[in-house]
Amino acid sequence: MTFYSCGSTKGYVGPRLESTSLATINQGTNKLTIDKRKTQETALLIQVDSISVGDYFKGYPTHCSILPGSHTVEIRHLQKWNDHSTDAAIMGGLFGGIIGAAVAGSIAESSNTHKHYLITFDAVVGHSYTIKAVTDPETLDVDIYVSDDSNGERIESTFVLKEDEKRKE
Repeated sequence: MTFYSCGSTKGYVGPRLESTSLATINQGTNKLTIDKRKTQETALLIQVDSISVGDYFKGYPTHCSILPGSHTVEIRHLQKWNDHSTDAAIMGGLFGGIIGAAVAGSIAESSNTHKHYLITFDAVVGHSYTIKAVTDPETLDVDIYVSDDSNGERIESTFVLKEDEKRKE
């Protein structure tokens, strides 16, 4: 319901810049089959470095402009086969209007099984990148990576489960 709404498409501090001096990151979607059911997963954009660009209430942008250089992007790995917040928001809306939907969706969101990942990579001016989360349907192991949209090739990047990063601190 709110997954692709009005999150910020500006992932840097300062005045708006011309697109010729920026790079772009895009949320990636992967279609797969789990337990004979067709489903999908999406890498929702949450934060670029320390700048919040999306969340459950304001929505998640499908793309975001960034300055060239090294960036750490937080994504929410939305696995449709594990997501219950949309159904809860619809039911809450049926019985309690917009406020009921927001409350029901918020409760479902807080108990959802999604994970957040931090992915670090170098962006080049004028390039467009897609961040993808790809789950192996047999093992359910997840691979998070960045591809260059101009040629579809993976670029050098590292990722870590955000909860694991918090444990290190």
